[in-house]
Amino acid sequence: MKHTLLICLTTLLAAALRADDTPIKHRFLCSDYSGGKVCIVNTKGDIEWEFPVKIPQDCWMLPNGNILFSHLTGVKEVTIEKKVVWEYQGPAGIEIHAAQPLPDGNVMVVECGTKRIIEVDRSGRIVKEVPLHPNPKLNAHGQFRGGRKLANGNYAVPFLSERKVVEVDGEGNVVREVPVPGNPCSIVALPNGNWLVTTGDGHQVLEIAPDGKTVWQLKENDLPENPIRWAIGPQRLPNGNTVFCNWLGHGHIGKNPHIYEVTPENKLVWSFADHAHFKAISQVQILDESVLAKPWEVAR
Repeated sequence: MKHTLLICLTTLLAAALRADDTPIKHRFLCSDYSGGKVCIVNTKGDIEWEFPVKIPQDCWMLPNGNILFSHLTGVKEVTIEKKVVWEYQGPAGIEIHAAQPLPDGNVMVVECGTKRIIEVDRSGRIVKEVPLHPNPKLNAHGQFRGGRKLANGNYAVPFLSERKVVEVDGEGNVVREVPVPGNPCSIVALPNGNWLVTTGDGHQVLEIAPDGKTVWQLKENDLPENPIRWAIGPQRLPNGNTVFCNWLGHGHIGKNPHIYEVTPENKLVWSFADHAHFKAISQVQILDESVLAKPWEVAR
C-alpha cells in the first residue's frame, strides 16, 4: 500500500513539474512597422496570414474575425480573405499611429498633423472630433503615438516628443498629465485603474497609479541578455504577465527578440524572434483562447 501511494505521489509530482516546465506558446497578431505587413503568427512561430501595408501600427482582431489596423495615413478593416470591407483615409500631411475599435462599432483614430482625436462610423463619417494641443513647434511625426478611449469617455494619449502621457475629456481639456522618461509610445488603461505605459527610447515599461506614482517598472537591462530597445505595444494578460514589443528600429534590426513576455516579478517567460521574416514589430495582440475577448475588453 505504501509502495502504491509512493508511486502515485511520484507520478503527480512529475506531472506537475512537466506542467511547470511546458514552454509558453502564443498565437498572435502583429504589425511589422518596418517590414510593411500585418501578420498572424501561430504557436509554432509560422506566419499563417499576412497583409501588406505601408507602416502599419495599431492592429486588432475583431469579434467577426476581421483585422483592423492603422497605417501611415489611414485605417483599414480586412477579412481573412484579404478583402477590404471598411476604410478611413486621413487628409494630406497627417500620420496615424493609433486606432481603436469601440463598442458602438465606431473606430477611434488619433491624427498627428491635424492634432485631433476622431471617432469614425461605419459609413466613414466623422461623428466626433476632439482637439489636442501639442507643442506648436512639433511636426506631425513628433506629436502622438498610441492613444486609447477610456471607460469614462475620456481619452489617454502619449505626447511622444513632450515626454508625457495625457488624459483629455471629450472637449480636449487636460484632466490628467504625467511626465515619463523617454518618448511614450503606448498607453493602456488597466482594470485596476492604473496606466500601462511603454516609453520608447526611455527603454522602460511602467505601470502608473492614478496619483502619478510608478507601481511597477521594467528597466532597460532588467532582462539578462535581452536589453529593451524601443519599448512599445504592450498588453497585460489575465495572468498578470505583461507582453510588449521591443521595436528594433534606429539601428537594431536583426538584433534581439521582437516581443517579450514578463511576469510581475520581471522574469522573462516568453519571447519571439524571427529576423528572417520580420524587421521591427511595433504592436502585438495575443490571440490565445484564454485571452481572446472583445477588443474593448482586452488590456492593450
